[in-house]
Amino acid sequence: MMSETMPTKGPSKTDFKKIAGLSSLVLMLPSSIAVGLLIGYYLDKWLGTNPWLLIVFLLLGIFSGFYSLLRGLSKYKDV
Repeated sequence: MMSETMPTKGPSKTDFKKIAGLSSLVLMLPSSIAVGLLIGYYLDKWLGTNPWLLIVFLLLGIFSGFYSLLRGLSKYKDV
């Protein structure tokens, strides 16, 4: 009696697309915060408003990062 085993199927292209999409979410929050910090720092330096614009743009970067992260995660909630 022959035992037939089915060959194991490797990951499909859609699996790789999901993995790539999820891995890009890792950088979303830190990059948004960094952009907010840079914009705030250079505007403060240019306008002489230390540290107010840095604080404002840091908070905007944090808010934007979390919003983008949550929006991106909502695409993969069924994964």
